[in-house]
Amino acid sequence: MKAMRILGILLVISMLFSIVAGCTKTPATTEEGPLKIAMLAAMSGDVKTFGEGTKRGMEMAVAEWNARGGVLGRQIEIVIGDTKCDAQEATNVANKVITQDKVHYIVGAVCSSASIPISEIANAAHVVQISPPSTNPQVTINEDGSNKEYIFRACFLDPFQGEVDASFAMTELGAKSSAVLYDVGNDYVKGLAEYYKKSFEELGGEVPVFEAYVKEDTDFAALLTKVAEADVDVLFLPDYYNKVNVIAKQAKDKGITAIMLGADGWDSPDLDLAAVDGAYFSNHYSVYDPRPIVQDFTAAFEAEYDMAPDFTAVLAYDATNVLLQAIENAGVDDPVKVKDALATIQFEGVAGEIRFNEVGDPIKKAAISHITGGKIEFVKFVAPAGAPAEGAGEGTGVPPAPDFPVKIAMLFPMTGDVKTFGESSVNALKLVFAEAEAAGWEIETVLGDSKCDAQEAANVGNKAITQDKVHYILGAVCSSASIPISEIANEAHVLQISPTSTNPQVTINEDGSNKEYIFRACFLDPFQGEVNAAFAIRDLGAKRAAVLYDVGNDYVKGLAEYYKASFEELGGEVPVFEAYTKEDTDFAALLTKVAEADVDVLFLPDYYNKVNVIAKQAKEKGITAIMQGGDGWDSPLLDLEAVDGGYHSNHYSPADPRPIVQNFVANYTAEYGAAPDALAALAYDAGRVLLQAISEAGVDDPAVVKDALQNIRYEGVAGEIIYNEVGDPQKTAAINHITGGKVEFVKFVAP
Repeated sequence: MKAMRILGILLVISMLFSIVAGCTKTPATTEEGPLKIAMLAAMSGDVKTFGEGTKRGMEMAVAEWNARGGVLGRQIEIVIGDTKCDAQEATNVANKVITQDKVHYIVGAVCSSASIPISEIANAAHVVQISPPSTNPQVTINEDGSNKEYIFRACFLDPFQGEVDASFAMTELGAKSSAVLYDVGNDYVKGLAEYYKKSFEELGGEVPVFEAYVKEDTDFAALLTKVAEADVDVLFLPDYYNKVNVIAKQAKDKGITAIMLGADGWDSPDLDLAAVDGAYFSNHYSVYDPRPIVQDFTAAFEAEYDMAPDFTAVLAYDATNVLLQAIENAGVDDPVKVKDALATIQFEGVAGEIRFNEVGDPIKKAAISHITGGKIEFVKFVAPAGAPAEGAGEGTGVPPAPDFPVKIAMLFPMTGDVKTFGESSVNALKLVFAEAEAAGWEIETVLGDSKCDAQEAANVGNKAITQDKVHYILGAVCSSASIPISEIANEAHVLQISPTSTNPQVTINEDGSNKEYIFRACFLDPFQGEVNAAFAIRDLGAKRAAVLYDVGNDYVKGLAEYYKASFEELGGEVPVFEAYTKEDTDFAALLTKVAEADVDVLFLPDYYNKVNVIAKQAKEKGITAIMQGGDGWDSPLLDLEAVDGGYHSNHYSPADPRPIVQNFVANYTAEYGAAPDALAALAYDAGRVLLQAISEAGVDDPAVVKDALQNIRYEGVAGEIIYNEVGDPQKTAAINHITGGKVEFVKFVAP
């Protein structure tokens, strides 16, 4: 049963690859027998987990191709050679597979020190080689700078990786001085160390310690004494995980507090997370990339191997697939024609798009990850300097302007306890309308202050409809404000889209009937409550939870109830479920109950302003339960120190690599000098989807526009919007972790 399930998943992924790769040529050969491809990797020795990952990734790709008939009508056979991450061993196995096994194609090696000698042999023999993860420039070019025309790779290069790590150290970590320790006999490690040092110094930093060791060294006391005496801000360790484990542990034992940095060589299940706690490292991909090809591959890999794929598995999967696609495109088992097909291929891989430059190298992004509390958490993607922006040249995406003016009300909390939510929302809508007006739209806006209050919201809702005569409303933020607005708007046949109100009663009446003129751009509280409860139990290992909530706020009360129901359904206990009112400022009595219950997690589903107060009092009371929250935490005014160590759900992540996200983040930041929060992202989506519906309707008539919305399909910053029968979209949630004064992305969760 498991094998059938996995085969089904693999067939789905192979269909995705077929679509992306495009139409293929009819095979020009009917040669009998399997098509042999060598896999040369470190299957034993110091970094054997990299070889094992490479083997798994290649086997998955080959299984997919064989399941749908192979390549050129022939099944694929893998010939395995063990390089041991050693130049001489790599030379031996390369000569064997070419002269004895008669292979025309090689996937490998892992280590640059092994890939370089293989590349020299393969290129001379006119055998195509593609290395999944070897990052040293000399893999694809000769010492004289000429190209090895039969040699390719599926990864970024060390100069870029060194630049990324150096830039991150200075701009994100505020480092001014750095130490570097490296293996002088390893091409990958030595090259990366040199590129990092060069970039760090070019950016204005100092590298007072740049010291070498040899592969056989195990005692690093002398080198680490120099690091300690230099009192550097960061310690860069560009070696593989096995050596990093030793050095990092000795550094911790010596009391060195410099933040450790590393590279893709750290990505192994055998990395000692305790030794490198607090460190950052660059890598080739992130499991949190939301593209279907990534999520489908990850699911299939975990189903097959009961473990998450590391970078070697991902890059081997991509390298094998792009090679096999090139063979299929060439239409013949001929390395001369296959290397020409590779040189012109455009391929969407798990680790990003592959289009080779003139020397067989792809231009790709790097992922930065943070190691904290025994976990690896994604931080951000970084693109090569000077690379064309994703989505560049695609246009603004603004729908065609109609031949009539449009009047839109923006009803948000511009004053009061959560005014930053209103400010973010209005800022984002100003971007939307500026883009639209530049494309020919004529838009008049009316701004109303809902104050996150039901009565104030009803007042501004009535004014916008009866006095300002608007046909369309964007807002509010708080469910307690959006609900009364929705009742007024629906009765008046005025179309409303709330960017962020998550209570189900925004779009449905108390009797369960639909408010047909009311929509939203966000997920709902039942899902958000379920996400947080499941994360607490499955990811944090929680068994007991306390919940404190504002009894008078529809959003807060609803989210608290959904969380409690989900937590208990999953087998947990909620011994403390206590209410307070908006006016409360002293939570000593409630927090005493929390402390006495000795719970694992404390769920605070309120907005940031109230969370700041409760969290600070909880810390002062010595409560150590991990704090959790919802999207209401997402504000620049959240007290990161008070909620340090906590987690909260949100509607999007600025780390999402899709062009629409990265372009929005860049434009918003350039305009307002700060990164957009989730409120801004959802308001942007709500504004854009409204304009698209008006454009498609072709008339200024809310009855027609609401029908257009009901059938719309929109790719937004916070995810795709396709409405169900009650005007709610089905979307993913992002889980974020607050640690050390920063908010770091953890994972996406689907409904």
